[in-house]
Amino acid sequence: MSDTGPLDVAKAFEECVFRRFGAPSLIRHDRDPRFMSEVFQAFAELMQSRSRATLSYRPQANGQQERSVKTMVQTVRVYVEDPLQADWDDIAEKLVHAINNSRDTTRRETPFYLVHG
Repeated sequence: MSDTGPLDVAKAFEECVFRRFGAPSLIRHDRDPRFMSEVFQAFAELMQSRSRATLSYRPQANGQQERSVKTMVQTVRVYVEDPLQADWDDIAEKLVHAINNSRDTTRRETPFYLVHG
């Protein structure tokens, strides 16, 4: 996403989540201003989704998500730091596939299975 304002985030959520999977019953997020904005809150209300923020200054309250983000960052960093990695755009889809099909030790399932069953 080149723009990341509240409206852009709501549009991306609509395109990447709502259109593919339908409206979630709950959107849990950190207290990022884009998710706390009136625009995103109105969007969540239109979808009939509840919007809940985690506790301020307590990343532990969103521990599973924080761990998932850490894993993603570490995985991407391995590929990006390789000086011979000239084909990052070709590798991205393979990287997404590898992450989506790796068993999560906490949930004991792959992200793909958790979404699609």
